[in-house]
Amino acid sequence: MAGVLIRMKLSIIRNSMTGGRAAWMLVGAVLGLLFAAATIWLSLVDLPDEVLGDLLAGVFGMWTLGWLIGPLWGGSAVLRADHFTLLPVPRRRLAVGLLGAAFVGITTAVTALGFVGLITYAARQGLGPALLAVPVATLQLVFVVLLSRVVHALFGVVAASPVGAAITGVLFAAMLVLTQSGWMIVVAVMYSDVLRTGFSDTTTVTLRAVPSSWGVVAVDAAGRGDWPLALAAPAGLALLCVLLLLVWSVELGTPRRARVTVRGGAGRAPVAGGPLAGATGAVVRKELRTWWRDPLRTTTAVVPVVWALGTVLLPLTFDARLLLPWAGPAVALFAITSACNLYGQDGTALWQTITTGTERADVRGRQWAYLLVFAPPAVVLGVASAWWSPIAWTWPWVAAAVPALLGGGAGLAVHSSVFGLVPGPDAHKRPSNPLERADTTGRSNVLFWVGLLPPAPALTLVYLGTRFDSPWLTWSGVPVGVLTGVAVAWALGAAAARKLGADGSDLLHTMRTGRPTVVRTAGADGSRRGGTVEGLSWGLGSILLIPQGIVPLVFILSGVTVRSWFLAMYVRPAFGVPIAVASILAGLALYARALMTRVDKRADAPATAGDRELESV
Repeated sequence: MAGVLIRMKLSIIRNSMTGGRAAWMLVGAVLGLLFAAATIWLSLVDLPDEVLGDLLAGVFGMWTLGWLIGPLWGGSAVLRADHFTLLPVPRRRLAVGLLGAAFVGITTAVTALGFVGLITYAARQGLGPALLAVPVATLQLVFVVLLSRVVHALFGVVAASPVGAAITGVLFAAMLVLTQSGWMIVVAVMYSDVLRTGFSDTTTVTLRAVPSSWGVVAVDAAGRGDWPLALAAPAGLALLCVLLLLVWSVELGTPRRARVTVRGGAGRAPVAGGPLAGATGAVVRKELRTWWRDPLRTTTAVVPVVWALGTVLLPLTFDARLLLPWAGPAVALFAITSACNLYGQDGTALWQTITTGTERADVRGRQWAYLLVFAPPAVVLGVASAWWSPIAWTWPWVAAAVPALLGGGAGLAVHSSVFGLVPGPDAHKRPSNPLERADTTGRSNVLFWVGLLPPAPALTLVYLGTRFDSPWLTWSGVPVGVLTGVAVAWALGAAAARKLGADGSDLLHTMRTGRPTVVRTAGADGSRRGGTVEGLSWGLGSILLIPQGIVPLVFILSGVTVRSWFLAMYVRPAFGVPIAVASILAGLALYARALMTRVDKRADAPATAGDRELESV
């Protein structure tokens, strides 16, 4: 059966390697290969065995963490277990077959290459440890694959609840923070005494007690002649693999997954007055219940808060507090990228808005609900972080930026949700994982930078007031930020309401069929190539713009000497600045290429669905 499932998986991968999916798969493979090469390189570094063993234990823990978070981050299995629940196949046989199919893929191949670092590390200690490391590395690979499948199956049940969705949001945000700022931890380790004296005893014991480090424990024990421990560690790893396989087989026998139980309130909610009265107030109350009860919306609400906290707190690893006051603006900014597809999350429920003719009330209600969800954490974190930070000059900057970002987000979120709607499954048809949704990666990248425009006028006044030492001019940025936020929210909300009223039927068609009303009838290969170019442009553009452009440029201008993986930091500042600027320009050019590819694909489509019908006649 394993052979049949492997061939099935290869066919699915081959047919799905198109457009943006292929581009992101290629980018992920390249990054994985770089991490695998770094793991092997680390195993060959000239360091004391105790220190190197602890470092490798931490690295293998990161590999295991990646396998745990990857499926929860949206990288679900190609062959989903619930597709086979009705087959008359013994569950353990099905589990073994799916396990065999799980080893066929880019991720598993890259991980296997990374685990070669355990063998090269063992070769430094002799022939015996090297021979032992080969089966141990294989067991370690089986362990991470099985652990990933079991955690994904169990989390599929938990994630259907608001608490599970919140945990998903925390994991997703943590992965984002580590992806963009994890180099800070590496810098903190490199500039500490860890490489010379090693970790503390408590840290060493903790690292080596984790099953992902038992391979290092076995190799070190074999190197010093402690063969009972050297054989006990892989035996324990094999026992864990057997237990995980049994747990997975039990999970495969569960035909149904838990679903959210929606319960109504004890009575009718009070009708609000003022701007929240009537149809708008009804939409606000409906939206607030949706934000609380829908797991996908819960994840959407949690991610900006955790991302903001992780971004401003991570620099504390090397006692840098410059980002600490900006937690509030960070929440308001990332909320724009997180909530950029509100109508796509609701699925075909859009027909209720269209048939009742309440487009304007629906848009305004969603904007009010957006503010009620994201304004409290943005304001509270903004005040708390600015008060905690020793940097006093940030108060007017934070006070001016937060209202402008919140208002701009309320406008950009609904505008993007209507003008750039990405179809997703209806709530009752979603997979158990709330992150298996419409792909809005490209739009989120764009909105992150567009979201910086609304606070620009207010922050300009704050800068001028600071420059000319005028407190009145400095604090005038606060009311300007409020007015700018209100104006952007009102203007973009009105545009979204007009679009929804004029083209609501086309948007519903897109939601129902998964494709726009205007569809090309020819040139499918060109469309696939365009999707691949677009995906690669988003991925490579983000790398060139931020970590290879903006960050090293700020470091060079600030006198920071951290090299890490920043290319511009490995040359003299006179050459590093042009390299960083060129990376920024190249990143912006790739962003523009991605946008133009998206526009060209839409422009090449026929004018209307009726044209397609006439062509068929």
